Amino acid sequence: MKLVGKRIVIRDLKLSDDEDLFEYGSHPEVGYSAGWKPYPSITVARRVLSSFILSKETFGIEELATSKLIGTISLYHQCIRPYNKIRSLGFSLHPDYWNQGIMTEAVLLMLDYAFTKENCELVEVGHHSDNYGSKRVIEKCGFQYDGRLAKFKQLYDGRVIDADFYSMTKEEYERRKQNEESFGSKI
Repeated sequence: MKLVGKRIVIRDLKLSDDEDLFEYGSHPEVGYSAGWKPYPSITVARRVLSSFILSKETFGIEELATSKLIGTISLYHQCIRPYNKIRSLGFSLHPDYWNQGIMTEAVLLMLDYAFTKENCELVEVGHHSDNYGSKRVIEKCGFQYDGRLAKFKQLYDGRVIDADFYSMTKEEYERRKQNEESFGSKI
């Protein structure tokens, strides 16, 4: 897969992404926000990278100007709703790139792919209830709030977290795209 945006490329991951993945995956803020333990070594990052590559559900977010891997975005088949035309979205990004609209760009590219190439009927996404950065991205992209699951899961550090979930149907996506095109912007 290769999706090209204004500042990023979403592409298949490759083994040579190991150092970039370790650089941001070992950052304490990234793991804490995403709910996974920061990678303690390059060896762990390589194992995670290999599993991403094998799954074919997680893709790299590459900065267009530098060709550096700065994050990942996933379109999972395993969802809260047990139906084969639904995908679940997940994402993480190097903190140096937070609050710049990069993840919003990546999510919009992935939504277009999900609805136009994968023929999804609905895309769902969630975030830990205290992850306000992800919440902001999700809301900017036009997802509708579905609700909160209390005590959703226990994380690596023992925290038990609530999670907020959102969804977007294909019809909602098409309406949003049509409205934005009418006003001269592009999803």
